[in-house]
Amino acid sequence: ALVIAPVLNLLYEAYGFPGAMPRPGMDPAQALSAPQAVLMTTIAQGIFSSKLAWEYIYIGIGLGVVLVLIDQLLKRTTKNLVLPPLAVGMGIYLPPVIQTPLVVGAILGYFLNRHLRKTAGAEAEAAGLRRGTLFASGLIVGESIVGVLLAGLIVLSVSNGGDENPLAMVGSDFADTAEMLGLAVFFGILALFSKIVLSGKKAS
Repeated sequence: ALVIAPVLNLLYEAYGFPGAMPRPGMDPAQALSAPQAVLMTTIAQGIFSSKLAWEYIYIGIGLGVVLVLIDQLLKRTTKNLVLPPLAVGMGIYLPPVIQTPLVVGAILGYFLNRHLRKTAGAEAEAAGLRRGTLFASGLIVGESIVGVLLAGLIVLSVSNGGDENPLAMVGSDFADTAEMLGLAVFFGILALFSKIVLSGKKAS
């Protein structure tokens, strides 16, 4: 309560959330995506207004039961093949912009683990998994910390009558180039991730 509430309020003041913008004239496209909150809000509003589309709820319940049964069947009849219902549910309601890095990371991790298993054995695979998990966790935490720091700069700038983009060095016409540069950095991080995961192969 002492940490999350102030941080969420800071993020709200800096970016806003879909359907809840702190200042007039803000770009809704820049609002922070909150799919879980939007989902729960939609359900709550639908219940209280008696306008909830119950057919989708029933479809979700039925799909959940089927997925659980399939997952249990796969666990009993196969060695490593599973179908986690939670992962399927996340794939249904999370937007593609969030899902894409998860899918790319899962595919990359699969091939890296298989390569380590075949060339260096199970021990090297486990060590590579530990290194990959630590590196990925560092990226997640680092991105979160930088996001909060940037939100603090934005709120500080706006409260002093400044611009909502205090660190901007180029105009909006640089957006396409920025996307290409971001994609290049993304592939560079994938290469660095692969190198870190495979770094213990020779030692093992």
